[in-house]
Amino acid sequence: MDVDKQQETTKKPGGRSGKGFVKGDPRINRKGRPKDFNSLRSLAQEIAHEAAKQSKEQGGQPVVIDGHVVSITEAIMRSWAMSKDPRLQQKFIEVAYGQVPSVTRLEGADGGPIQVTITRKADNAGTTPDD
Repeated sequence: MDVDKQQETTKKPGGRSGKGFVKGDPRINRKGRPKDFNSLRSLAQEIAHEAAKQSKEQGGQPVVIDGHVVSITEAIMRSWAMSKDPRLQQKFIEVAYGQVPSVTRLEGADGGPIQVTITRKADNAGTTPDD
């Protein structure tokens, strides 16, 4: 019985399942999440300005179109423009020309004015608010 208790009290590396974090595990995020969104945005912008490269099977060279090196942003925009997915095409148009304005109209019956009726509850039974 003492052996069973001893096995229960000794900790396994990685916790009960053995899949948890252990010392030196590369999955541990030591730096934590970004302190604010601006640092994440600046990182994304740095990556977006880098040159797009071909796959390693194609040599890993920078992508060149019409004599200039294509950035990652340009490569994404070109892929959205040529996509068969209408959502990506719409996003491309919105980035290029701005979002289509959405108009909210409030109208009454047949396009007329909206009628609002306010009903007040009397404070005391038998009296009206005008008394």
